[in-house]
Amino acid sequence: MNGVSASYICADCDYEFTPEDAGDDPRCPKCTRTEAVEPADASALQSDIWRQWLVVFALLFIAGILYMVYE
Repeated sequence: MNGVSASYICADCDYEFTPEDAGDDPRCPKCTRTEAVEPADASALQSDIWRQWLVVFALLFIAGILYMVYE
């Protein structure tokens, strides 16, 4: 092994952890699920993209409201 422990995040409870046992299916220590556990790096990238789109939609929504008010 290379000595670097992989960090995982549970998509169900948003708990980030480093598993003690390096098995094939890491289990979330908080909610004990295995299906929703993803590597933390990929999950962080997905959440960043989601937040960017959320900001875009929020700005468009606010612009639409301001347009309707001042029209």
